[in-house]
Amino acid sequence: MAAGDVSAQPRQRHGGPGSTFEQIEHLVSDSDPDTALCGVDQTGVGWNLGWPVCQACVAVSEGRMS
Repeated sequence: MAAGDVSAQPRQRHGGPGSTFEQIEHLVSDSDPDTALCGVDQTGVGWNLGWPVCQACVAVSEGRMS
């Protein structure tokens, strides 16, 4: 994946009872903006809200995972 082919898409995840609310931004490719690089569905999810970036997506974007 070339630099510039990735953009951030946030994902809001709610845990079960007793869990905390987690907000992270996933990275997606320009060729498939509905799927995060880590495989999470991003259909209809907003983007660039300043949340922490998903480290699995970062690893894939840097070629450390496939």
